[in-house]
Amino acid sequence: MKRVVTALSVGLAVLVVAGCSGDLGGTAEPSPSGAAEPASAGSPHGSGLPHSGAPVVVDPLPESVLADHPCEVLTPEQVRTVLGAGASEGRRRDLEAVGPGCDWGNKERFSGFSVGFSVVSRQGLSAQYANTKPQKAVFRELDSVAGFPAVAFKDSEDEIVCTVAVGIANEYSVVTVVTLGFERESDGTDSCVAAETVSEIVVNNLKAKAGDDGGVVRLER
Repeated sequence: MKRVVTALSVGLAVLVVAGCSGDLGGTAEPSPSGAAEPASAGSPHGSGLPHSGAPVVVDPLPESVLADHPCEVLTPEQVRTVLGAGASEGRRRDLEAVGPGCDWGNKERFSGFSVGFSVVSRQGLSAQYANTKPQKAVFRELDSVAGFPAVAFKDSEDEIVCTVAVGIANEYSVVTVVTLGFERESDGTDSCVAAETVSEIVVNNLKAKAGDDGGVVRLER
């Protein structure tokens, strides 16, 4: 398990802008010709998913794991471990083109993060490959997050904001946006490492909810 970055910082305005720009949900847009995105060789039953180079989700989680309030995707203990004492309760913040989401913060540290369920576009990680990848200077294909394909992206290598999208099915994903605290800007910490760590906790919680034996990840203190 990666060493946890305990000092995270994010402004709610940053999260909303990220979501509206497509970073949070990655809503797919039609190609310039107006034709649908081509299906990859791994597209099941001609569904058109995945496409644009996105990997197939071999063992998807049921969409029912995303049915509850998004602010319940992490336990209060897990939120406090990430943000420290003084962490707020989750504040629901849904995006019409993306799906339900939740923000957590710590006013004392000017810190926080956001988790969203990208369920509206029905494009899963294909949306990030089709739309976000061409726009971002940094777009990393991760080995996996809790056993699922995932990508991390940000505007530059030293950018303190990073988004990680995890495909838990071909049609939907879980997206985490994290911004490192101001005190971490110059110490070489990679914001995508922090985002990947939080994403892993979230997805393992969803796996546990689905009855998977992966269990709930506990952050190192």
